[in-house]
Amino acid sequence: MIPKIFPRNLTARAAVQLVGNPVTSRLESAVGNCFPGLEFDHRNLDRRFFVGLIFEFTDVGVRLLGVDLNDPDLAQGARLRKMLAGAAGNKLRNDTWFLNSISQGRTTIAISRDLGITVSWRLIHSLEPGRITIELSRRAEQAGDRVPADTVVLTGNRRTFVGSTGVISTAYAPGELSQSLCSPWMHDFRDCACFYWASNHPDIVLAEDPPGEATLPTGAPEDPVLALTPIDWLRSDRKSTAPAQATEDANRRGQIDHYEINKRWQDLGIVLRGREIDGIYQLQAPENANPLSTPDALCEKLVQLATLEHAVALEYLYAMYSLKDPATVKDQRLIEDLTFARHEILLVAVSEMRHLRWANQLIWSLEHAGLVKKNFGPSLGVEMQIPVAPDKSRPPQLPPIPGPVKTRPASLRPLEPDVLQDFISVEQPSGYLDGQYAQVLATLREKQFPATLEQLAARIIADGMEHFSRFKEVQVVLRKYPASKTYIRPITPAPADHPGGKAALDLYHQILAELQAAYATGDMEDAAHIARARSLMFQLSAQAEKLASEQHGVAFFKSQPAAPEKTGKKPARNIR
Repeated sequence: MIPKIFPRNLTARAAVQLVGNPVTSRLESAVGNCFPGLEFDHRNLDRRFFVGLIFEFTDVGVRLLGVDLNDPDLAQGARLRKMLAGAAGNKLRNDTWFLNSISQGRTTIAISRDLGITVSWRLIHSLEPGRITIELSRRAEQAGDRVPADTVVLTGNRRTFVGSTGVISTAYAPGELSQSLCSPWMHDFRDCACFYWASNHPDIVLAEDPPGEATLPTGAPEDPVLALTPIDWLRSDRKSTAPAQATEDANRRGQIDHYEINKRWQDLGIVLRGREIDGIYQLQAPENANPLSTPDALCEKLVQLATLEHAVALEYLYAMYSLKDPATVKDQRLIEDLTFARHEILLVAVSEMRHLRWANQLIWSLEHAGLVKKNFGPSLGVEMQIPVAPDKSRPPQLPPIPGPVKTRPASLRPLEPDVLQDFISVEQPSGYLDGQYAQVLATLREKQFPATLEQLAARIIADGMEHFSRFKEVQVVLRKYPASKTYIRPITPAPADHPGGKAALDLYHQILAELQAAYATGDMEDAAHIARARSLMFQLSAQAEKLASEQHGVAFFKSQPAAPEKTGKKPARNIR
């Protein structure tokens, strides 16, 4: 049995994950720990699995790269060499050809374009030594182009990669077996395909904050467009902040090429937390928060935060359905803006649902570990008072600043500009939500708690900072319209006797019942309740969209009128 391999360097032994390369690139995760001596990408051997031909494994099939008449193993197949030097070889040197099928013995394997890189390679890698017959077909270079249908059938040997002395065939050129591996002095940034370097070689990144621009506490630009627009890491124009294109081929034209990469690889930006950085990285100071006194106090805080996550998720969903359905709009610009705004708000709402789940996971983890004196969860109530700031452009003020936190009643409102500003205020970095989780995080850093719980709380805080940028970006997009009626349908909560509204509420309560059952045990092996809840969520979404078309919204809870300024009295919660 192979003994466990322990990391020896200080970085890998750190008690927490350090800023920089992701966990998959740490020493204890390196491929060398599993496969010592792996100095080449053995998939490159199968590029020449058929003597005299060179292939490439792609997302759309196994493509023929070229014919190699200098292949030393062709000397053992005079007939095949003659075909490749003659008419068949001439065909294959022109146009684009892909592998259609492989036959060995009585078995024929179809190599279709939808198999993907990994499956097609595994099928070829599993071939036995001996005679094989392959069929290649001509294919258009570009989608939509037409070429005459044609096939070429060849019979030859499945290459044996090493001879009797154990030496790899000289058919492979120097560097060919390692050309897709990761050495900075090679073409690794351009061609890496071995799947472990790619963890810290991003395809797209977020741009560095330009000099003089305002930043958030995270170091990200305050401008939401700069904060969230992905750019191509391999771009040749290093000053460009143009958005990355949707496909690899579309980005390829503006990227550093093979020769250039050998001269400029040191110019590529260092990436920390998904964002490029050219200067000295300034470690952000941790949120200044005092730990809670006991695990029971921590659970009480988590119960409260879960109800707040639930409330804002429902507010966000209601507001999203108040936006017009893009399918009912004729103005192309408005169609695009509505599609974007609805998508971004849905992402935030789903993220809040995930936070609700994580808060409950923290609760049941503390209960299962025997760290609390009673059971606190599940927490699926709805907080009826949402914290607000006196200045809506800034976050709510937190203790120890004297005075109570001001609140507003939870309410279901269309996405008017002031409503969107309310959402931005509650999601402001260092605002109420992530500020309260900072206290949770400070508590979970104490030694009595499992380390994994601290990481979960940190993920909630990191997600919340992204919510702020997304809402700010929605604000930028919708601000161009002089009247909100351009993009809003004026929905009001459906009356209690409305059939569609009642059907939507029934679905919502079924979802809560499934989540209650799932969160009560916290058993990750039993996902049946979660799966049913997700299925019901799709049904609820369809029903909410139908209601909105009739200018009604789902009455998730009964909105309360605005109350006088709050004192220190504990706010009420609507559990259903």
